[in-house]
Amino acid sequence: MTTPISAAQAMLDQHANKIEAVHAKTARAIDRINNHRGLSEQARQGGIARVYREAQAELEQLRDSGKKALDAYGQRLIDRAFGSRGGDAQTVMAQRQASQMAAGLNDPGIAMEALRGAQQDGDTQYAKAIAARAFSNGWTDIVNQWNHDGSNDASIRLVNEHRNLPQIRPEIWNAHHFLAPPKELDGMRDYQISRAAQTDYSDGGEAA
Repeated sequence: MTTPISAAQAMLDQHANKIEAVHAKTARAIDRINNHRGLSEQARQGGIARVYREAQAELEQLRDSGKKALDAYGQRLIDRAFGSRGGDAQTVMAQRQASQMAAGLNDPGIAMEALRGAQQDGDTQYAKAIAARAFSNGWTDIVNQWNHDGSNDASIRLVNEHRNLPQIRPEIWNAHHFLAPPKELDGMRDYQISRAAQTDYSDGGEAA
């Protein structure tokens, strides 16, 4: 029996496909330029430099948007786990007060006592606010206590999914979005590549 793929992993797989598509499109464009017989060496190099710079820009955009999308997905999980759906004015006020009270809990021992007291009193809003505070501080025992009777199983499933989200390490993430200059640009410095990409050639290679 195969394990179903998580939504976050599916997002990363789709993202990897987009990166691969940029590489493939770039390779095809460079091949077309190399196979164009009417271009001078300067025009050929300039065209390849432009293709390379455009690919770099696409990958940089993917790098930033991909991380933002994964971060936003993780935040939605937590919002669904610990958030409130509003209600009448009295309910909203009670939710706000519960969050404010929980925000003042800076000791896990005191937070555990407050949670148990809220559970005994049937104060589900304060109990949830304490659990949210505990999650943000990494107090796992308190989050587990919040669901000691299984009444918050649905929220705990969301919390566990968040805990299992793929971790993005900046150096690895950046490396996945790196594109080395094509061999046709070997020996050129970065500023030379930029200059070649910005130069307009016409009539087979004369600088415009």
